[in-house]
Amino acid sequence: MDAFIAHHLKGVSRTYAILIPRLPRALGEPVGLAYLLMRVIDTAEDAPDLSVEQRHGYLAALDGTLASGGEFPAELVQPIGALPAEQKLMQEVPEVLSRIGRLDSAYGEAIRTCARRMIAGVAEFARRSAQRGLPYPAIRDAEELRAYCYYVAGVVGEMLCRMMAHYLKLPQLETLSALAVELGVGLQMVNILKDALQDSCQGRRYLPTPVGDEVSHAEIYKAVLAEARTSLQKGVEFVLALPAQAASLRSFCGLQIVWGALTLARAERDPAHAKISRPTVRSSIARLTRLAADDEALRRWLGRLLRTPHPAPG
Repeated sequence: MDAFIAHHLKGVSRTYAILIPRLPRALGEPVGLAYLLMRVIDTAEDAPDLSVEQRHGYLAALDGTLASGGEFPAELVQPIGALPAEQKLMQEVPEVLSRIGRLDSAYGEAIRTCARRMIAGVAEFARRSAQRGLPYPAIRDAEELRAYCYYVAGVVGEMLCRMMAHYLKLPQLETLSALAVELGVGLQMVNILKDALQDSCQGRRYLPTPVGDEVSHAEIYKAVLAEARTSLQKGVEFVLALPAQAASLRSFCGLQIVWGALTLARAERDPAHAKISRPTVRSSIARLTRLAADDEALRRWLGRLLRTPHPAPG
């Protein structure tokens, strides 16, 4: 993988620094650049050093640049973010955009569409939060949680579906975009559940807020956990729709389901200790690599991890 992409992925996302190099280089580099751009949006969304107005201005400028293909405003190229790796990436936004502009047009268009939808969703939730006088994203109910997860992760599933269809020269794969969206939504719910306690300590809440005595925090947590599993189960069907000979693509998507399922199992037992261990990560990589081309074995394993019965053949 290109050194620029590998360096920044390692800094801002250990998970995708492991996963993306597993893709063929012709697909991995566009996907790597896409994830760097999504991380730029995510950093601008959360950066503690930006005011509400600055956040809106930054995202609006990025959206305008993506729409026009012009230059990103130099005055906005700043070390924004809570972590040094985020700050370094935010100073490389012009380079990230330049590299995306040089990609095969199908990849570039998929990335820009995804990023602009994500920006629009973040902006909408920011406006809603301000109207309610509540900390972002001010999620009120299950419907809003699902909408939030779509804008920050489901759109990535759509993008990956388009990119994989183009790489494989299988345009019919795009008809399964809804399953790829479910995969993204499920993974975002896993992240929310995994970090719920830490986020609440920092004044952020991504889970729906209980109203009166109708439902408790614990019941909401349990309901979201069940919905995350359901979405990941649908994501399994997207993985199995990828050709068996495209084992690296199956591995890229399937490992995320494995890690999500294992995280959910830990979160169900103890929300404060939901993170899976490095040895578990390593062993799951080895096992999925062995099973990636075997539809029946892969379905059975993923189903077991997600606590679903193995369906009868046919």
